[in-house]
Amino acid sequence: MATKAPVFSPNDRIDHSIYGTGTILNVGERLTTIAFDGAGTKKFMTSLVSLVRSDVPAPPEPERRKKAAPCSL
Repeated sequence: MATKAPVFSPNDRIDHSIYGTGTILNVGERLTTIAFDGAGTKKFMTSLVSLVRSDVPAPPEPERRKKAAPCSL
């Protein structure tokens, strides 16, 4: 009997053999979009991508800097 591939949803943490750990952003019928911790955002064909669930937590988001006040001369 064939084993069915695991179903993933947005915000699931995964591990990819080349790009490492990441967070699924979107799973569509055709494309899956993943934000990898170190490799940026990548898109894969949903039917071909090979992923494994990961227990590694997402890294903290960097703090956004506030815009500087306009300087007056």
